[in-house]
Amino acid sequence: MSSDSLLPDRQLTFSPELAATIGLEEAILLQGLGNRMPRIDHQWQSIVINNLVRDFPFWDAYKIRELLQRLADLGVIAVMTGADSTSLRVALPQRRTTPSVEPAQRPTQETRPWQPNPSMLDLLAINHGVPRAFASEQLQTFDRGPNDHTRDNRFRQHVLNAWRRQQAQHSAFEVAAPPAFDANWQPSVDALEIMARSGIDAEFIDSVRAEFILYWQERGGPPKEVNSRFIAFVRQRWTKYSSSLTHSTEPTRMQRNWQPHKDVFDILSLSGIDLGFAQSLLPEFILYWMDSNELHSSWNSKFLQHVKHQWQWQQKRGNTDGQQGRGAAGGAGRTKDRSLSDDLTDTSWAE
Repeated sequence: MSSDSLLPDRQLTFSPELAATIGLEEAILLQGLGNRMPRIDHQWQSIVINNLVRDFPFWDAYKIRELLQRLADLGVIAVMTGADSTSLRVALPQRRTTPSVEPAQRPTQETRPWQPNPSMLDLLAINHGVPRAFASEQLQTFDRGPNDHTRDNRFRQHVLNAWRRQQAQHSAFEVAAPPAFDANWQPSVDALEIMARSGIDAEFIDSVRAEFILYWQERGGPPKEVNSRFIAFVRQRWTKYSSSLTHSTEPTRMQRNWQPHKDVFDILSLSGIDLGFAQSLLPEFILYWMDSNELHSSWNSKFLQHVKHQWQWQQKRGNTDGQQGRGAAGGAGRTKDRSLSDDLTDTSWAE
């Protein structure tokens, strides 16, 4: 080591004496700065942090900044902020003598209040959004402990823990308790809006709510995605309900104002049956089945069968004078060959 400079002359080596005085890591980094720094007092040289990271791959940029700051605190070098966040300006201080502190007399207590590395505060603000003022306030509760190379890291973790506790107490991070899943449970507003946009009636939604609640209560409680499950449940029920309005499978009685579906007349037209003829049979068909008071699940099929049957009889007899559809069932084709009893008991037209 040169007698008039603390910078070692050998690359990637360090002075045992210097390491015992300022620390092993500091001595190694100082060796790396040897070829980059001018050996004239206060002649500043810009140091790119990334270049040092490349030369010392076992350290990251944060660690190198920390070691540079320690060297500056010991008075070995002077450090200034560079033109940007990726560089620093480094120079030798006014006095260029080796620190007079002997290894056995190395101070264990700080001579001035410790302050966190400004670079570390910048990283907290950039990476975690921690304001510098908030980080500085945490010095009041920080246990400084021994003056070693872990202090900045310990302070950084101390600030992060305090920041997370404060964020957790903010109202924006509060998670509202889910509503009780009982008879009074209601879907969320968003779920109701989604179902309304699908054209599902609000009264229908409320009518199936009790069934949904009972279904999941019998299974031990609501699912995690309860609103999504309710939407799917309502949509399934609504599809069945809408379909049943047009295609009901429940037997019903004939109503006085009943009308065949338009598909019935389309089928009759394809079969070559006159639509006027079909319409002329409708009043008698309705009256007969109202008087019978019977239940059927498909009046359209019944009417279709009846019209086809009457049309066959009309074609067979060649009768087009307005007495259409009066076929002879179980007797002669002519009315004079049939008894009054046959006419009154003939129900084949209604089949």
